[in-house]
Amino acid sequence: MNGMKRCFDVFGLVIWSLVTAAAAETFADRLAALQSRLQSDPTNTLILFQIGDLCHDEGANNDEKAVVLAEGYLKRLLVIDPNHAMARVMYGSVLTMKARDALWPIDQLKYVKAGNREMDAAVKLAPKDEQVRFARAVNNFHMPAIMDRGEIVQEDLAWLWHQSQLADTKLEVGQKQTIALYYGQTLQKKKKLDEALRIWRAGLALAPKSQDAAPLKEQLKKHNARLK
Repeated sequence: MNGMKRCFDVFGLVIWSLVTAAAAETFADRLAALQSRLQSDPTNTLILFQIGDLCHDEGANNDEKAVVLAEGYLKRLLVIDPNHAMARVMYGSVLTMKARDALWPIDQLKYVKAGNREMDAAVKLAPKDEQVRFARAVNNFHMPAIMDRGEIVQEDLAWLWHQSQLADTKLEVGQKQTIALYYGQTLQKKKKLDEALRIWRAGLALAPKSQDAAPLKEQLKKHNARLK
């Protein structure tokens, strides 16, 4: 299932582009600091989440060891707090990374299905949590059609785009532009190009010179549309 591996490679690139950690600190430095804090407070769910988050993002950059670490720390957290929706959606995402790293197609499929179950459970726990819905949408957007996640992605992105327009949204500009990009592409697949162009333009207008604006410009250029 090489196609599935390519899809998760793309997903990793998207997640990595959203990482905002200070470049001066290496992954190993940050991991060691958090592990030291956890040693004196091993059931601290905040620290467990921070380590899981850190390892998740490193794992998205094709670090298989970081994926294993993320899985372990997030599982520990979920034993303590099974209703931690953000930890659960990230745990599901980690399982799909394990699919990316698995050798055999049967194992890839097993991990993807398990990851989707966890992400769906997380959204059920917190259906109005923007970050939980964003994590599932970005992950599932890159899945092969055979996984039949298209309608879920469409629903997540439509809801997220609506949320992104609200004054009290917690979504960052980069996330809003990613939502605009993917939502527009899902609309394009449904033969709704005019609506897709409108959303791409709106996403671009949020921050025309940002790194996340580049793929929006590419979509508009591809369709010979005005960039404003």
